[in-house]
Amino acid sequence: MLKGKIRTQILSVGLTACFSFLATVCFSQPVQTITDRKDILIGEQIKLKIKAILPPGFNGPVKWISIPDSITHFEIVDAGKTDTVSYKDDTKAIEQTLVFTSFDSGRWVFPSLPFSLAQSQLQTDSFAVNVSYAPPDSTNQLRDIKPIMNVTVTDYIWYYIIGGAILLLLVIYLLYRYWKKNRKEKPVIAGTSKLSAYDEAMSEMTRLSQFDLQDAAAIKQYHTKLAEIFKQYLSRKQQKNLLTKTTGDLLIRITEAGMSPGDISNLATALRCTDAVKFAKYLPGLSESEDCLKKIRSAIDLIEHQTTNHKQ
Repeated sequence: MLKGKIRTQILSVGLTACFSFLATVCFSQPVQTITDRKDILIGEQIKLKIKAILPPGFNGPVKWISIPDSITHFEIVDAGKTDTVSYKDDTKAIEQTLVFTSFDSGRWVFPSLPFSLAQSQLQTDSFAVNVSYAPPDSTNQLRDIKPIMNVTVTDYIWYYIIGGAILLLLVIYLLYRYWKKNRKEKPVIAGTSKLSAYDEAMSEMTRLSQFDLQDAAAIKQYHTKLAEIFKQYLSRKQQKNLLTKTTGDLLIRITEAGMSPGDISNLATALRCTDAVKFAKYLPGLSESEDCLKKIRSAIDLIEHQTTNHKQ
């Protein structure tokens, strides 16, 4: 029994030693560390290519390099992704490219980075990097002064002058239009009717008396036309365009003409009734509509009588 246990232990130790020897042989030269430079100026970058060659038929676990968050005197700029590359002789390799730099001047050692393939613990080669400032100019040579460069300056003064002139003309034109429109009321165009202002008003009122005041549309047209007749008459008598004036404006003009308060009140009642029909959809009765016509006819008769007496 004792001899069997001793043989088993010897066999176990022998197998372990054999496996370690084979792993050492297989991975004796598995790692390549390649840099594009080892002397840089402060802030320049170095590309470090790490390649781990795998033996044929290797299927063991791989614990690849873990890039540390910080390395003394160095800054990692970019850690490329890990790629597996296949070769024609059925071998494979794991590759990764690191880009780093340094902002500390001096000679610094970039450390080795550990990783493992199967049961073997491996690491990349460390290497020294010289970091320096740009060398000073020791030639002390005088350099030519750069010639004066001609600068073209665009003069925009005429653009400003033309733009200002156009703006000024536009303002003058708008002010002229406004002044022309508001300086005075336009006179009524002469010759719109061969009849006198009074005869024209009486003729139009005679036509109104023929309207059917039982129809809503006719009632609205009746009162609208009644107000227009009075405005047209007064416009022709006073030689002013009063067609767009409100009832309030017309009453002020009548008051200034010397009409009595009672007559003005009657006229105001008639004109406000026409406004209610036109703007408020009010429908007066037959007697009220006829009364409006009588009051406006009476106002026209009074104005005509006053005008005739004034001329005499």
